Amino acid sequence: MHEPAVLKDPYRLLGTPMHFIGRLEHLYRVLREQFEGIQRFAIALYDGEEDRLSTFIYESEESSPLLGYAVQLSDVPSLQSLAESGALRVVPDMRIFRSEATSSHSQALLSQGYRSSFTMPLLHDNRLLGFLFLNSSHLDYFDAAKLAYCNLWGHLVGQLLAREQEDVAKMQALVHFATDVTGRRSVETDAHVRRMAAYARLIARDLQQQWQLTDAFIEYLALFAPLHDIGKIAIPDHILHKPGPLTEAEFATMKQHVSIGRDIADQAIRHFSLGDMEHGDMLRNIIQFHHEKLNGNGYLGASGNEIPLEARIIAVADILDALLNQRSYKEAWPLEQVLPEMQRMADSHDVDKACVDALLRHQTQIAEIQRRYP
Repeated sequence: MHEPAVLKDPYRLLGTPMHFIGRLEHLYRVLREQFEGIQRFAIALYDGEEDRLSTFIYESEESSPLLGYAVQLSDVPSLQSLAESGALRVVPDMRIFRSEATSSHSQALLSQGYRSSFTMPLLHDNRLLGFLFLNSSHLDYFDAAKLAYCNLWGHLVGQLLAREQEDVAKMQALVHFATDVTGRRSVETDAHVRRMAAYARLIARDLQQQWQLTDAFIEYLALFAPLHDIGKIAIPDHILHKPGPLTEAEFATMKQHVSIGRDIADQAIRHFSLGDMEHGDMLRNIIQFHHEKLNGNGYLGASGNEIPLEARIIAVADILDALLNQRSYKEAWPLEQVLPEMQRMADSHDVDKACVDALLRHQTQIAEIQRRYP
């Protein structure tokens, strides 16, 4: 009679405390142990409001040839068809794309020697989250056995992605709930936070190569941008909506919203068991430091590199939107007046000059964001 076998469970670590990207990296290691010929794993996220598909996670021995890549899903009929049908796609020889109007996406992968591919739409409750891509340098690599395994593996990845997005959604819902319950809608309207997120993404994408930012960093930056002023729910309306300058005492009260917001975020993460949420520290930093100035004259007195990168980006995005749009204490400024003012602030070391320079390079996109979210 054979003795019972005790086998190592390669997925056991998924049951331990681990952040989302760490879980994905572990899953990919397990997949590579099973199939060494799978040399690339990537996820592209889908934004349904803008019909935008953008790179998010990339794991490979090679550097990513698609860093910062984004495309309208409607411009990629083959992927749109997969999203609608929920079907998988296996390409035995990617060189067939050379006979067509080859996309920059396919060209980049072919240039790195990939020859076969597996593509899976990631769906949750019939909602498209994004796409999973696996590639191999071998022709016709994904046979029936590998296809079956990768299909199950991909569904596990999809569930992890859905859980992570739900955690972020809980944080965003907290803001709406808190403002509804307190009845203190701040001047930060829904349009404002959408523009803020778009400006933050625009700046970060421009500086991605220079600052070696990952696609995941940029996506979380845009996700957390709307939460930057959550602490304002505790600021009295007569201060929050005052049409004129604040008194010294009123300004001291206003400055408290960054520490209050940080406390709210900490409590939400603790009470909603969001400790495993990716980039939780980024969220805290955005809330706490987005009113700091490089010269040390901000709310808390932090200066230079003491101010986290994500907060420097959000600060510029926030100021840009405040100047471009009407507030209780000011009229809207035209872009041709706003940009010189922001250059002056950069020269005075109030804000990060690289972030302002990024805006100067994308004035057409700024106008489009203003038009899209009036």
